[in-house]
Amino acid sequence: MAMQIEDAGISRRSFLGGAGLAAGALFLAGCGAQPAASQEAASAAGSGSTEDAQAASGLVVSQSRASAGTTDDVASFYGHVRSVTALARTYPAGEKVIGAAVEYDAPLDAASLDAGGGGIQQQAIQQGLGTYYVLGRTISALYVNDAPELSEEGGSSSGTYAIIELDPRDAGAQTLLFQMSRGQVGSNGPVELGTDTLRICQVKDISSSSGAVFAGDATMTRYMVSSSTSNAQTAGYVAGTFDDEATGCHAAFELLEPAGYDSSKSYPLVLFLPDAGVTTSDPEVNLRQGPGAVAWNDEEAYVLTVAGTTADVETCLDLVDSLVDKGCTIDRDRIYGTGESAGCMALISYAAEHADDDRFAAYLFVAGQGDMAQIKQTPFIAFASEDDESSYGGLSDPEKGIPAIGVPYVEAQLDCTYDFDGEGHTSGRWVDYAATGESNPSGNQEGARAADSDRTLDELMADLSAEAASTLGKADAEGAHIVFFHIAEGTLDGTDSSIQGGNTHNFTWQYAYSIPEIRSWILEQQR
Repeated sequence: MAMQIEDAGISRRSFLGGAGLAAGALFLAGCGAQPAASQEAASAAGSGSTEDAQAASGLVVSQSRASAGTTDDVASFYGHVRSVTALARTYPAGEKVIGAAVEYDAPLDAASLDAGGGGIQQQAIQQGLGTYYVLGRTISALYVNDAPELSEEGGSSSGTYAIIELDPRDAGAQTLLFQMSRGQVGSNGPVELGTDTLRICQVKDISSSSGAVFAGDATMTRYMVSSSTSNAQTAGYVAGTFDDEATGCHAAFELLEPAGYDSSKSYPLVLFLPDAGVTTSDPEVNLRQGPGAVAWNDEEAYVLTVAGTTADVETCLDLVDSLVDKGCTIDRDRIYGTGESAGCMALISYAAEHADDDRFAAYLFVAGQGDMAQIKQTPFIAFASEDDESSYGGLSDPEKGIPAIGVPYVEAQLDCTYDFDGEGHTSGRWVDYAATGESNPSGNQEGARAADSDRTLDELMADLSAEAASTLGKADAEGAHIVFFHIAEGTLDGTDSSIQGGNTHNFTWQYAYSIPEIRSWILEQQR
């Protein structure tokens, strides 16, 4: 077996800037991640600059004279700007750009920054512009920080980075477009929307901490352009490829070391197989399409995901063996499999075929189905929506589903309605704003609210955690090793398939991977 672990891709996954820009460029050496590039190399790789001045600074400016003046003009005007980085986060509904880090060549005076009155496009101008204007986006906060990252504390007292927080509810926040309707998924996977390239104008003057003035462009004709995108949740993954002589398959993968890794300890491994909506040869998309892989980031476990076009389960297990041979301290008795939709069905098929020699200690089956009658010994949790006829119908089928296994199991019905609370988490039941005349709170379909519920999203997730804890506790008390969670009919309802076809299927995994008690129960199982 031949394995190659390659550069993880600086331009997308480097979350730490400055000297830390190399943090996303990782190689595997005995499963120990090591930086492999300098800040200068990272800037050169991601800038796409053609002018000498830009190449030296790492700053990229808009090439469109209509919106941003000439290249020389903009680069000269923003001479104190070293770099512009888009900051992203993987939400349950996919990756979104939710901020920007503008790096200057001197520490900034935080008092000179003004977030403005909010709003988007013309609304932002009418409500009062602050220090910056970001094309097509709503600025929700602005502060100084000593690192190119968002801060829950509102930044630091000093730093060279101006952090622009952007509203995740903006229509232009999403970076990937998924084909949600079944039978219409292309072979090239999701479409890159290009929304991770931000165009930013510094409208007002700002000051350095020493009193120097960095002039703004009140004419709003000069726009800086972000040269890279940083997603903290994907930054630690190492990209690699694996050629399996036994199966003849070639697999591209992403691997994350356990949180708090200690080479003297052995750790479990979680394998995530994606849905057909991310059928692509690039496994990094698996980290951006939703929580299936990144939900496990903070667990003390290796996290492995394989490109959708090469997600052969036998090959994945051979890859795990090769990783062990290369020095990864993986506990072979604690290998866990989870997958959504097509990935789920692949794991169900494997589990059924290997009922007596299963290498997995437990499974989390999400929104899939298959002949499960033989899966009698390996513990698993199944998760589906009752409105998803194929998945729920298959899992509850008395001849092929969970009842056909013939062993005691515990199940629970979950109500997933809630009022939209601005956190960017897609709600259950769609509201037709055009028909009702209501104001859409986000300007896009993700602003739809679940009907008949006064709960906030936080309250819903707390309720789901409590329900999961109670159900899993009951399973343990009764000695049951199979648990079936299903979302109640009508609480994850997609009534308009032309808007977001298949959402009763695809939106299931937003909840399945966001309930910590489910992840904990899976990791407690041993082979």
